[in-house]
Amino acid sequence: FGGTPEDVYKQTRYSIEAGVDVLAPECAVPLQTPIANLKAIVEAAKEGSP
Repeated sequence: FGGTPEDVYKQTRYSIEAGVDVLAPECAVPLQTPIANLKAIVEAAKEGSP
């Protein structure tokens, strides 16, 4: 969940394109995670699978 929203978006898209079906943290979302990074995950997921 670290890095810029663009970094998070790109990593999320990479994971989806690699076949990951469920996007979730290992345990919990760190409290210091920027909301923009969480929104980037949602936006990347909305695009769906390739």
